[in-house]
Amino acid sequence: MRAGDRQGVVEDVAGPNEDGTGWAYHVRIEGALWLLPEHELEPIGPSGLPAPERVDTLQLRLVTEIADGIEAARVAERLDEAVRAVTGPTILVVEAERHWAEPYFYEFEVTLRPLADAVTALRALVTVGRDGWLTCDDDGWRCDLWWSADDDAPGFLVPEIRGAKLSFLPWSSPARRPEGERPLVSV
Repeated sequence: MRAGDRQGVVEDVAGPNEDGTGWAYHVRIEGALWLLPEHELEPIGPSGLPAPERVDTLQLRLVTEIADGIEAARVAERLDEAVRAVTGPTILVVEAERHWAEPYFYEFEVTLRPLADAVTALRALVTVGRDGWLTCDDDGWRCDLWWSADDDAPGFLVPEIRGAKLSFLPWSSPARRPEGERPLVSV
């Protein structure tokens, strides 16, 4: 990509621009990472990669107190079933990762692309979280929610989940929702 008189490589789509009228990109130029709106960029040649698919997506970051890998794999299978039961048909990826610091508990990164309406799936997941939601941050494009279980409360989706971050990413459009439509969910 060319930005002004400099050339660089697009690393990824950062999200909507400040006005919500187009996209902003992370572009690596001479070793530095820049955040640039799409109207400042022009292609300089084919990338050889297909254009990214822009589909509304939900992401979950789920925290456990599991330190055993075999148990984490079992929970991942149950988590897959639980998410599908709540959201309906979806393209789903569940990844288990060990936390980088002691006690090395497992965390799950879950990416959902609902085959039906993503906002309906978001609201269904919020309902499952009951009163454990701490906060909702909705800027009119992205909507992030944080959840935590009390010591004696049931987990989120499965008993082993003790904390969660749920993000709605409306990749199908950079447009921001009007103030009257925010937040998407009340917690």
